[in-house]
Amino acid sequence: MLPHSSVLSRPFAAVLALVVLVGLAAAPTGAVAAETAEAATPAAVLASAPADAAGWTTLFRDEFDGSAGSPVGSQWEPEVGTWGTGAVDRTTASTANVFLDGTGALAIRALRDSAGEWTSGRIITADKSFAAPTGGRLLMTASVRLPSVVDPIGYWSAFWALGRDANGQIDWPRTGELDMLEAVNGTPQVIQTLHCDLPDGGACDEPYGITSGLQDCAECLTGFHDYSVLIDRSISGAERLEFFIDGVVTHTIEEAVVGESAWDAAIPNAYFLVLNLAIGGGLPNGVCGCDSAAAPKTSGGTMSVDHVAVYRSNPPVAPTPTPTPAPAAPTISGDPTVGSTLVAASGRDVPVTYQWSSDGAAISGATSSSLTLPASTVGTRITVTVAAPDGSSAATSLPTAPVAAGTLGAVTPTVTGTAKVGSTLTASPGTWTPSPVTLTYRWKADGVDISGATGKTLKLAKAQIGKRITVTVTGAKAGYTTAQRTSASTAAVVR
Repeated sequence: MLPHSSVLSRPFAAVLALVVLVGLAAAPTGAVAAETAEAATPAAVLASAPADAAGWTTLFRDEFDGSAGSPVGSQWEPEVGTWGTGAVDRTTASTANVFLDGTGALAIRALRDSAGEWTSGRIITADKSFAAPTGGRLLMTASVRLPSVVDPIGYWSAFWALGRDANGQIDWPRTGELDMLEAVNGTPQVIQTLHCDLPDGGACDEPYGITSGLQDCAECLTGFHDYSVLIDRSISGAERLEFFIDGVVTHTIEEAVVGESAWDAAIPNAYFLVLNLAIGGGLPNGVCGCDSAAAPKTSGGTMSVDHVAVYRSNPPVAPTPTPTPAPAAPTISGDPTVGSTLVAASGRDVPVTYQWSSDGAAISGATSSSLTLPASTVGTRITVTVAAPDGSSAATSLPTAPVAAGTLGAVTPTVTGTAKVGSTLTASPGTWTPSPVTLTYRWKADGVDISGATGKTLKLAKAQIGKRITVTVTGAKAGYTTAQRTSASTAAVVR
Protein backbone atom coordinates (compact mmCIF):
# COMPACT_ATOMS: atom_id res chain seq x y z
CA MET A 1 0.00 0.00 0.00
CA LEU A 2 3.06 2.34 0.15
CA PRO A 3 1.81 4.13 3.31
CA HIS A 4 4.46 6.83 3.42
CA SER A 5 5.30 7.31 -0.27
CA SER A 6 3.98 9.88 -2.70
CA VAL A 7 1.62 9.05 -5.57
CA LEU A 8 3.28 7.00 -8.33
CA SER A 9 3.64 8.98 -11.50
CA ARG A 10 5.44 6.79 -14.05
CA PRO A 11 3.53 5.87 -17.22
CA PHE A 12 1.37 2.78 -17.01
CA ALA A 13 3.50 0.78 -19.48
CA ALA A 14 6.60 1.28 -17.34
CA VAL A 15 4.70 0.42 -14.15
CA LEU A 16 3.23 -2.75 -15.62
CA ALA A 17 6.55 -3.84 -17.15
CA LEU A 18 8.30 -3.39 -13.83
CA VAL A 19 5.59 -5.27 -11.95
CA VAL A 20 5.79 -8.22 -14.35
CA LEU A 21 9.60 -8.33 -14.43
CA VAL A 22 9.89 -8.21 -10.66
CA GLY A 23 7.23 -10.89 -10.38
CA LEU A 24 9.22 -13.17 -12.71
CA ALA A 25 12.48 -12.49 -10.89
CA ALA A 26 10.85 -13.46 -7.59
CA ALA A 27 9.36 -16.73 -8.83
CA PRO A 28 9.54 -19.64 -6.33
CA THR A 29 12.88 -21.46 -6.14
CA GLY A 30 14.31 -24.14 -3.89
CA ALA A 31 12.62 -26.59 -1.58
CA VAL A 32 10.51 -25.68 1.42
CA ALA A 33 12.23 -26.40 4.73
CA ALA A 34 11.16 -29.66 6.29
CA GLU A 35 8.32 -29.39 8.78
CA THR A 36 8.75 -30.57 12.32
CA ALA A 37 6.89 -33.75 13.12
CA GLU A 38 4.66 -31.92 15.59
CA ALA A 39 3.62 -28.97 13.41
CA ALA A 40 0.97 -28.98 10.73
CA THR A 41 2.13 -27.69 7.35
CA PRO A 42 1.26 -24.08 6.50
CA ALA A 43 -1.22 -25.36 3.91
CA ALA A 44 -2.95 -27.48 6.56
CA VAL A 45 -3.10 -24.51 8.94
CA LEU A 46 -4.63 -22.33 6.22
CA ALA A 47 -7.16 -25.02 5.35
CA SER A 48 -8.39 -25.11 8.96
CA ALA A 49 -8.09 -21.37 9.74
CA PRO A 50 -9.16 -19.72 11.93
CA ALA A 51 -9.17 -22.88 14.10
CA ASP A 52 -6.10 -23.83 16.14
CA ALA A 53 -3.52 -26.00 14.39
CA ALA A 54 -1.22 -28.72 15.71
CA GLY A 55 2.22 -27.36 16.53
CA TRP A 56 1.17 -23.75 15.98
CA THR A 57 0.20 -21.08 18.50
CA THR A 58 -2.80 -18.97 17.58
CA LEU A 59 -1.68 -15.41 18.32
CA PHE A 60 -4.75 -13.68 16.91
CA ARG A 61 -8.20 -14.68 15.72
CA ASP A 62 -11.29 -12.69 14.79
CA GLU A 63 -14.34 -14.26 13.16
CA PHE A 64 -16.34 -11.00 13.27
CA ASP A 65 -19.38 -12.39 15.04
CA GLY A 66 -21.87 -9.76 16.14
CA SER A 67 -25.12 -8.05 15.30
CA ALA A 68 -25.58 -6.31 11.96
CA GLY A 69 -24.31 -2.72 11.98
CA SER A 70 -22.32 -3.04 15.18
CA PRO A 71 -18.70 -1.77 15.32
CA VAL A 72 -15.69 -4.03 15.00
CA GLY A 73 -14.34 -5.38 18.29
CA SER A 74 -11.55 -4.09 20.53
CA GLN A 75 -8.96 -6.24 18.76
CA TRP A 76 -8.93 -3.51 16.10
CA GLU A 77 -8.23 0.23 16.03
CA PRO A 78 -9.57 2.62 13.38
CA GLU A 79 -7.11 4.79 11.46
CA VAL A 80 -8.84 8.03 10.48
CA GLY A 81 -7.69 10.45 7.81
CA THR A 82 -6.24 10.57 4.31
CA TRP A 83 -3.15 8.63 3.26
CA GLY A 84 -0.03 9.21 1.17
CA THR A 85 -0.89 6.74 -1.58
CA GLY A 86 -2.82 9.22 -3.72
CA ALA A 87 -6.17 7.82 -2.64
CA VAL A 88 -8.96 10.41 -2.44
CA ASP A 89 -11.10 8.83 0.27
CA ARG A 90 -11.09 9.90 3.91
CA THR A 91 -11.16 6.95 6.29
CA THR A 92 -13.49 7.23 9.29
CA ALA A 93 -14.41 5.38 12.46
CA SER A 94 -18.10 5.46 11.48
CA THR A 95 -20.14 2.27 11.31
CA ALA A 96 -21.32 3.56 7.95
CA ASN A 97 -17.86 2.60 6.67
CA VAL A 98 -16.67 -0.20 9.00
CA PHE A 99 -19.18 -2.54 10.62
CA LEU A 100 -20.17 -6.15 11.28
CA ASP A 101 -22.67 -7.44 8.74
CA GLY A 102 -24.50 -9.78 11.14
CA THR A 103 -23.58 -12.92 9.13
CA GLY A 104 -20.11 -13.42 10.61
CA ALA A 105 -18.16 -10.98 8.45
CA LEU A 106 -16.59 -7.54 8.68
CA ALA A 107 -17.65 -5.01 6.06
CA ILE A 108 -15.52 -2.06 4.90
CA ARG A 109 -17.66 0.14 2.66
CA ALA A 110 -16.70 3.08 0.44
CA LEU A 111 -19.35 5.79 0.15
CA ARG A 112 -19.64 8.96 -1.93
CA ASP A 113 -21.67 11.82 -0.49
CA SER A 114 -23.81 14.37 -2.32
CA ALA A 115 -20.79 16.65 -2.72
CA GLY A 116 -18.85 13.88 -4.46
CA GLU A 117 -16.52 13.28 -1.49
CA TRP A 118 -15.56 9.69 -0.63
CA THR A 119 -15.29 8.06 2.79
CA SER A 120 -14.12 4.55 3.55
CA GLY A 121 -12.48 2.50 6.31
CA ARG A 122 -9.03 1.45 7.48
CA ILE A 123 -8.40 -0.58 10.64
CA ILE A 124 -5.28 -2.02 12.27
CA THR A 125 -4.81 -4.66 14.94
CA ALA A 126 -4.45 -3.42 18.50
CA ASP A 127 -1.80 -6.12 18.94
CA LYS A 128 1.36 -4.98 17.14
CA SER A 129 3.66 -7.81 18.26
CA PHE A 130 3.25 -10.48 15.58
CA ALA A 131 6.77 -11.75 14.85
CA ALA A 132 8.48 -14.88 13.56
CA PRO A 133 10.99 -16.07 16.17
CA THR A 134 14.52 -17.00 15.18
CA GLY A 135 14.26 -20.52 13.81
CA GLY A 136 10.46 -20.35 13.69
CA ARG A 137 7.65 -19.23 11.42
CA LEU A 138 4.76 -16.76 11.38
CA LEU A 139 1.62 -17.20 9.27
CA MET A 140 -0.85 -14.31 8.71
CA THR A 141 -4.09 -14.96 6.85
CA ALA A 142 -7.50 -13.46 6.06
CA SER A 143 -10.55 -14.61 4.12
CA VAL A 144 -11.69 -11.70 1.94
CA ARG A 145 -14.48 -11.09 -0.56
CA LEU A 146 -13.70 -8.26 -2.97
CA PRO A 147 -16.19 -5.47 -3.73
CA SER A 148 -18.65 -6.15 -6.52
CA VAL A 149 -19.98 -2.96 -8.13
CA VAL A 150 -21.10 -1.93 -11.61
CA ASP A 151 -18.32 0.66 -12.07
CA PRO A 152 -15.27 -0.39 -10.00
CA ILE A 153 -12.48 1.80 -11.47
CA GLY A 154 -10.51 3.25 -8.56
CA TYR A 155 -11.53 0.67 -5.94
CA TRP A 156 -8.41 -0.55 -4.09
CA SER A 157 -8.84 -3.45 -1.62
CA ALA A 158 -5.95 -4.42 0.64
CA PHE A 159 -4.94 -6.81 3.41
CA TRP A 160 -1.37 -6.12 4.56
CA ALA A 161 1.05 -5.86 7.48
CA LEU A 162 3.53 -3.22 8.64
CA GLY A 163 6.70 -3.92 10.63
CA ARG A 164 8.04 -1.86 13.53
CA ASP A 165 11.66 -1.68 14.74
CA ALA A 166 12.91 -2.52 18.23
CA ASN A 167 11.74 0.91 19.42
CA GLY A 168 8.23 0.37 18.08
CA GLN A 169 8.76 2.83 15.20
CA ILE A 170 7.71 2.47 11.55
CA ASP A 171 10.49 3.52 9.16
CA TRP A 172 8.89 2.73 5.82
CA PRO A 173 9.97 0.76 3.89
CA ARG A 174 13.08 -0.22 5.88
CA THR A 175 11.07 -1.85 8.68
CA GLY A 176 9.04 -3.89 6.20
CA GLU A 177 5.62 -4.08 4.61
CA LEU A 178 3.95 -7.33 3.51
CA ASP A 179 1.01 -7.04 1.11
CA MET A 180 -0.97 -10.28 1.19
CA LEU A 181 -3.70 -8.82 -1.03
CA GLU A 182 -4.01 -5.81 -3.27
CA ALA A 183 -6.78 -5.78 -5.89
CA VAL A 184 -7.76 -2.74 -7.94
CA ASN A 185 -10.33 -1.55 -10.46
CA GLY A 186 -12.42 -4.73 -10.27
CA THR A 187 -10.00 -6.59 -12.57
CA PRO A 188 -9.55 -10.40 -12.21
CA GLN A 189 -6.03 -9.97 -10.81
CA VAL A 190 -4.33 -9.67 -7.44
CA ILE A 191 -0.89 -8.48 -6.34
CA GLN A 192 1.31 -9.65 -3.43
CA THR A 193 4.43 -7.70 -2.46
CA LEU A 194 7.34 -7.19 -0.05
CA HIS A 195 8.46 -3.60 0.57
CA CYS A 196 11.84 -3.04 2.28
CA ASP A 197 15.14 -1.12 2.44
CA LEU A 198 15.30 2.34 0.78
CA PRO A 199 12.31 4.52 -0.20
CA ASP A 200 13.69 4.85 -3.72
CA GLY A 201 15.40 1.83 -5.32
CA GLY A 202 17.38 -0.29 -2.86
CA ALA A 203 17.13 -4.03 -2.31
CA CYS A 204 13.35 -4.05 -2.85
CA ASP A 205 13.31 -1.70 -5.88
CA GLU A 206 11.02 0.80 -4.17
CA PRO A 207 8.49 2.27 -4.43
CA TYR A 208 7.26 -0.85 -6.27
CA GLY A 209 8.71 -3.56 -4.00
CA ILE A 210 9.43 -7.17 -4.84
CA THR A 211 6.04 -8.02 -6.25
CA SER A 212 4.22 -10.98 -7.73
CA GLY A 213 3.03 -8.79 -10.57
CA LEU A 214 -0.59 -8.86 -11.69
CA GLN A 215 -1.59 -12.47 -10.96
CA ASP A 216 -4.63 -13.66 -12.90
CA CYS A 217 -7.31 -14.80 -10.46
CA ALA A 218 -10.75 -14.70 -12.06
CA GLU A 219 -12.23 -16.74 -9.21
CA CYS A 220 -11.06 -14.06 -6.73
CA LEU A 221 -13.87 -11.81 -7.98
CA THR A 222 -16.55 -14.03 -6.43
CA GLY A 223 -16.98 -15.33 -2.89
CA PHE A 224 -14.45 -15.43 -0.06
CA HIS A 225 -10.84 -16.40 -0.73
CA ASP A 226 -7.87 -16.80 1.61
CA TYR A 227 -4.87 -14.48 1.23
CA SER A 228 -1.84 -15.27 3.36
CA VAL A 229 1.88 -14.86 3.94
CA LEU A 230 4.36 -17.14 5.72
CA ILE A 231 7.54 -15.70 7.25
CA ASP A 232 9.80 -18.76 7.39
CA ARG A 233 12.92 -18.29 9.52
CA SER A 234 13.48 -21.98 10.18
CA ILE A 235 16.80 -22.14 8.26
CA SER A 236 19.43 -19.57 9.27
CA GLY A 237 20.77 -17.71 6.23
CA ALA A 238 18.09 -19.17 3.97
CA GLU A 239 14.95 -17.51 5.31
CA ARG A 240 12.05 -16.88 2.94
CA LEU A 241 8.60 -15.43 2.43
CA GLU A 242 5.79 -17.42 0.86
CA PHE A 243 2.56 -15.78 -0.26
CA PHE A 244 -0.58 -17.90 -0.69
CA ILE A 245 -3.99 -17.68 -2.33
CA ASP A 246 -6.42 -20.33 -1.04
CA GLY A 247 -3.54 -22.32 0.48
CA VAL A 248 -1.51 -22.49 -2.75
CA VAL A 249 1.92 -20.79 -2.89
CA THR A 250 1.76 -17.98 -5.45
CA HIS A 251 4.84 -15.85 -4.77
CA THR A 252 8.14 -16.67 -2.99
CA ILE A 253 10.95 -14.33 -1.95
CA GLU A 254 14.28 -15.70 -0.71
CA GLU A 255 16.54 -13.91 1.77
CA ALA A 256 19.41 -14.23 -0.72
CA VAL A 257 17.49 -12.15 -3.30
CA VAL A 258 17.05 -9.26 -0.86
CA GLY A 259 20.39 -9.44 0.93
CA GLU A 260 21.14 -9.98 4.60
CA SER A 261 21.18 -6.32 5.70
CA ALA A 262 17.84 -5.26 4.17
CA TRP A 263 16.25 -8.60 5.12
CA ASP A 264 17.32 -8.39 8.77
CA ALA A 265 16.07 -4.79 9.02
CA ALA A 266 12.57 -5.85 7.97
CA ILE A 267 11.68 -9.51 8.36
CA PRO A 268 12.42 -10.26 12.08
CA ASN A 269 10.35 -7.24 13.18
CA ALA A 270 7.05 -7.25 15.06
CA TYR A 271 4.17 -6.66 12.64
CA PHE A 272 0.57 -5.49 12.85
CA LEU A 273 -2.23 -6.09 10.36
CA VAL A 274 -4.11 -3.58 8.21
CA LEU A 275 -7.44 -3.96 6.41
CA ASN A 276 -8.61 -1.13 4.20
CA LEU A 277 -10.56 -0.15 1.11
CA ALA A 278 -9.26 2.93 -0.74
CA ILE A 279 -10.58 4.95 -3.67
CA GLY A 280 -8.08 5.98 -6.35
CA GLY A 281 -4.32 6.27 -5.97
CA GLY A 282 -1.04 5.22 -7.53
CA LEU A 283 -1.73 1.51 -7.98
CA PRO A 284 -5.21 1.82 -9.55
CA ASN A 285 -3.89 4.61 -11.77
CA GLY A 286 -0.96 2.50 -12.94
CA VAL A 287 -3.10 -0.54 -13.71
CA CYS A 288 -5.81 1.35 -15.63
CA GLY A 289 -3.49 3.97 -17.18
CA CYS A 290 -5.97 6.61 -16.11
CA ASP A 291 -6.98 8.98 -13.32
CA SER A 292 -8.85 6.27 -11.42
CA ALA A 293 -10.20 8.72 -8.82
CA ALA A 294 -11.92 10.80 -11.53
CA ALA A 295 -13.34 7.82 -13.42
CA PRO A 296 -17.06 7.09 -12.88
CA LYS A 297 -17.54 4.58 -10.10
CA THR A 298 -20.32 3.11 -8.01
CA SER A 299 -20.75 4.19 -4.39
CA GLY A 300 -21.29 1.56 -1.71
CA GLY A 301 -18.74 -1.06 -2.78
CA THR A 302 -17.90 -3.31 0.15
CA MET A 303 -14.86 -5.42 0.99
CA SER A 304 -15.99 -8.24 3.30
CA VAL A 305 -13.72 -10.21 5.65
CA ASP A 306 -14.87 -13.56 7.02
CA HIS A 307 -11.97 -14.07 9.40
CA VAL A 308 -8.41 -13.02 10.21
CA ALA A 309 -5.88 -15.19 12.03
CA VAL A 310 -2.19 -15.16 12.96
CA TYR A 311 -0.23 -18.29 13.88
CA ARG A 312 3.30 -18.86 15.16
CA SER A 313 5.38 -22.02 14.91
CA ASN A 314 8.31 -21.93 17.30
CA PRO A 315 11.66 -23.54 16.46
CA PRO A 316 12.09 -27.16 17.52
CA VAL A 317 13.32 -27.54 21.08
CA ALA A 318 16.64 -29.33 21.38
CA PRO A 319 16.41 -32.62 23.28
CA THR A 320 17.25 -32.38 26.97
CA PRO A 321 20.16 -34.44 28.25
CA THR A 322 17.98 -36.05 30.89
CA PRO A 323 15.53 -38.87 30.12
CA THR A 324 12.98 -37.20 32.38
CA PRO A 325 10.37 -35.59 30.13
CA ALA A 326 9.83 -31.89 30.52
CA PRO A 327 6.65 -31.05 32.41
CA ALA A 328 3.67 -30.23 30.25
CA ALA A 329 2.97 -26.55 29.92
CA PRO A 330 -0.42 -25.50 31.27
CA THR A 331 -3.07 -24.06 28.98
CA ILE A 332 -5.60 -21.31 29.61
CA SER A 333 -9.22 -21.29 28.48
CA GLY A 334 -11.75 -18.51 28.76
CA ASP A 335 -12.31 -15.00 27.48
CA PRO A 336 -9.54 -12.52 28.43
CA THR A 337 -11.96 -9.77 29.44
CA VAL A 338 -12.24 -8.00 32.81
CA GLY A 339 -14.85 -9.78 34.94
CA SER A 340 -14.54 -13.06 32.99
CA THR A 341 -12.99 -16.18 34.49
CA LEU A 342 -9.94 -17.91 33.02
CA VAL A 343 -9.41 -21.60 33.80
CA ALA A 344 -6.03 -23.34 33.80
CA ALA A 345 -5.51 -26.93 32.72
CA SER A 346 -2.26 -28.14 34.28
CA GLY A 347 -1.63 -30.89 31.72
CA ARG A 348 -0.61 -33.20 34.59
CA ASP A 349 -2.35 -35.94 36.50
CA VAL A 350 -0.57 -35.15 39.79
CA PRO A 351 -1.19 -32.39 42.38
CA VAL A 352 0.19 -28.99 41.38
CA THR A 353 0.26 -25.41 42.62
CA TYR A 354 -0.86 -22.42 40.54
CA GLN A 355 0.36 -18.84 40.22
CA TRP A 356 -1.28 -16.39 37.81
CA SER A 357 0.72 -13.47 36.42
CA SER A 358 -0.06 -10.25 34.56
CA ASP A 359 2.65 -9.30 32.03
CA GLY A 360 5.01 -11.54 34.00
CA ALA A 361 4.26 -10.05 37.44
CA ALA A 362 2.61 -12.37 39.94
CA ILE A 363 -0.97 -11.44 40.87
CA SER A 364 -1.29 -11.40 44.64
CA GLY A 365 -3.51 -14.21 45.97
CA ALA A 366 -4.14 -15.67 42.49
CA THR A 367 -3.14 -19.23 43.34
CA SER A 368 -6.13 -21.36 42.36
CA SER A 369 -6.83 -23.12 39.07
CA SER A 370 -9.09 -20.26 37.94
CA LEU A 371 -8.84 -16.48 37.89
CA THR A 372 -11.58 -13.89 37.61
CA LEU A 373 -9.84 -11.03 35.82
CA PRO A 374 -9.63 -7.80 37.90
CA ALA A 375 -9.62 -4.28 36.46
CA SER A 376 -5.87 -3.98 37.03
CA THR A 377 -5.19 -6.49 34.26
CA VAL A 378 -6.66 -4.42 31.37
CA GLY A 379 -4.22 -4.39 28.44
CA THR A 380 -1.90 -7.02 29.95
CA ARG A 381 -1.32 -10.62 28.92
CA ILE A 382 -2.11 -13.32 31.45
CA THR A 383 -0.06 -16.45 32.09
CA VAL A 384 -0.31 -19.21 34.66
CA THR A 385 2.61 -21.16 36.12
CA VAL A 386 2.10 -24.64 37.53
CA ALA A 387 4.60 -26.53 39.65
CA ALA A 388 4.91 -29.50 41.92
CA PRO A 389 4.00 -28.79 45.56
CA ASP A 390 7.71 -28.47 46.38
CA GLY A 391 8.15 -25.82 43.69
CA SER A 392 9.94 -28.05 41.21
CA SER A 393 8.98 -28.86 37.60
CA ALA A 394 7.49 -25.41 37.04
CA ALA A 395 6.00 -24.62 33.63
CA THR A 396 4.28 -21.50 32.36
CA SER A 397 1.50 -21.21 29.81
CA LEU A 398 1.56 -19.13 26.66
CA PRO A 399 0.18 -15.63 27.27
CA THR A 400 -3.40 -14.75 26.49
CA ALA A 401 -4.34 -11.96 24.15
CA PRO A 402 -4.29 -8.55 25.91
CA VAL A 403 -7.08 -8.36 28.47
CA ALA A 404 -9.98 -6.30 27.14
CA ALA A 405 -12.13 -3.95 29.21
CA GLY A 406 -15.30 -5.53 30.57
CA THR A 407 -18.83 -4.67 29.55
CA LEU A 408 -21.16 -3.25 32.18
CA GLY A 409 -24.59 -4.77 32.65
CA ALA A 410 -26.45 -1.54 31.96
CA VAL A 411 -30.13 -0.94 32.73
CA THR A 412 -32.48 1.61 31.16
CA PRO A 413 -33.66 3.98 33.94
CA THR A 414 -37.27 4.86 34.66
CA VAL A 415 -38.73 8.15 35.87
CA THR A 416 -41.49 8.42 38.46
CA GLY A 417 -43.47 11.46 39.51
CA THR A 418 -45.97 13.90 37.97
CA ALA A 419 -44.87 16.10 35.05
CA LYS A 420 -46.11 19.30 36.75
CA VAL A 421 -44.37 22.48 37.79
CA GLY A 422 -43.32 22.20 41.43
CA SER A 423 -43.43 18.41 41.41
CA THR A 424 -40.34 16.29 41.85
CA LEU A 425 -39.33 13.58 39.40
CA THR A 426 -37.21 10.67 40.62
CA ALA A 427 -34.85 8.54 38.54
CA SER A 428 -34.77 4.80 39.22
CA PRO A 429 -31.54 3.51 37.63
CA GLY A 430 -32.14 -0.19 38.17
CA THR A 431 -29.38 -2.59 39.16
CA TRP A 432 -26.16 -2.24 37.14
CA THR A 433 -23.62 -5.06 37.24
CA PRO A 434 -21.07 -6.05 38.34
CA SER A 435 -21.72 -4.15 41.56
CA PRO A 436 -20.62 -1.63 42.61
CA VAL A 437 -21.01 0.68 39.58
CA THR A 438 -20.64 4.46 39.95
CA LEU A 439 -23.73 6.13 38.50
CA THR A 440 -24.17 9.76 37.49
CA TYR A 441 -27.31 11.51 36.28
CA ARG A 442 -28.10 14.16 33.68
CA TRP A 443 -31.66 15.47 33.26
CA LYS A 444 -32.79 16.91 29.93
CA ALA A 445 -35.81 18.81 28.64
CA ASP A 446 -36.65 18.01 25.03
CA GLY A 447 -33.14 16.57 24.70
CA VAL A 448 -31.33 19.66 26.05
CA ASP A 449 -29.37 19.50 29.32
CA ILE A 450 -31.07 21.23 32.26
CA SER A 451 -28.42 23.33 33.97
CA GLY A 452 -27.33 21.88 37.30
CA ALA A 453 -29.72 18.90 37.02
CA THR A 454 -27.27 16.15 37.93
CA GLY A 455 -28.94 14.51 40.89
CA LYS A 456 -31.23 11.54 41.22
CA THR A 457 -34.24 13.87 41.52
CA LEU A 458 -35.44 16.93 39.62
CA LYS A 459 -37.90 19.56 40.83
CA LEU A 460 -39.78 20.86 37.81
CA ALA A 461 -39.66 24.60 37.17
CA LYS A 462 -41.61 26.94 34.91
CA ALA A 463 -38.82 26.72 32.32
CA GLN A 464 -39.82 23.10 31.68
CA ILE A 465 -43.49 23.82 30.89
CA GLY A 466 -44.52 22.06 27.67
CA LYS A 467 -41.33 20.04 27.50
CA ARG A 468 -40.74 16.33 27.86
CA ILE A 469 -38.23 15.25 30.47
CA THR A 470 -35.68 12.42 30.28
CA VAL A 471 -32.83 11.33 32.47
CA THR A 472 -29.56 9.80 31.22
CA VAL A 473 -27.68 7.55 33.61
CA THR A 474 -23.95 6.98 33.03
CA GLY A 475 -22.25 3.98 34.62
CA ALA A 476 -18.51 3.82 35.25
CA LYS A 477 -16.30 1.21 36.83
CA ALA A 478 -12.54 0.70 36.67
CA GLY A 479 -11.65 -1.84 34.02
CA TYR A 480 -15.02 -1.59 32.27
CA THR A 481 -16.21 0.36 29.27
CA THR A 482 -18.37 3.31 30.37
CA ALA A 483 -22.05 2.88 29.42
CA GLN A 484 -25.05 5.21 29.17
CA ARG A 485 -28.77 4.57 29.20
CA THR A 486 -31.60 7.11 28.76
CA SER A 487 -35.12 6.80 30.10
CA ALA A 488 -38.31 7.14 28.12
CA SER A 489 -39.58 10.72 28.12
CA THR A 490 -42.33 11.92 30.43
CA ALA A 491 -45.51 13.61 29.33
CA ALA A 492 -45.17 17.31 28.56
CA VAL A 493 -44.78 19.33 31.76
CA VAL A 494 -47.90 21.34 32.78
CA ARG A 495 -48.43 24.16 35.27
